[in-house]
Amino acid sequence: MKRKTRIIQISGIKGLLFAGFVVTCLAAGFIAFPAIVAMYIWNYAAGMFAFPAINIYQGLLLWAMIAITGYIINDRKKYLVALKAPAQLSEQEVQKILERVKLQSQAQALNSMLLKSTDNKPVENTKNSEEKSEKEKENV
Repeated sequence: MKRKTRIIQISGIKGLLFAGFVVTCLAAGFIAFPAIVAMYIWNYAAGMFAFPAINIYQGLLLWAMIAITGYIINDRKKYLVALKAPAQLSEQEVQKILERVKLQSQAQALNSMLLKSTDNKPVENTKNSEEKSEKEKENV
């Protein structure tokens, strides 16, 4: 059972040039031309209202935003867009958070006091500390 299938064969420099031409035309038709149109529409509206004018790169970004938004809106199976306000915290949750904040601030204050107290102590010579450790070993 043979089906009529067509295989695209790119052979030689003519095939490469033709493939490049097809890719260029598709990019111009679906990317560049809509971006230029979006830029001209935006700049026309900018003349009527207090909008800044945009260049071709910004028109390309505008077209990308429009295309992606349209894709997300029309494809409900893959993307779910939900716009709702988040639920507010209850009184108990707020109290728990405030208690955590108090504990963290107290711990931070104690840590800073501890660091300040160790910073002010003079550093002993290493020989003296070695002698003290040897004396402690003898006492044990």
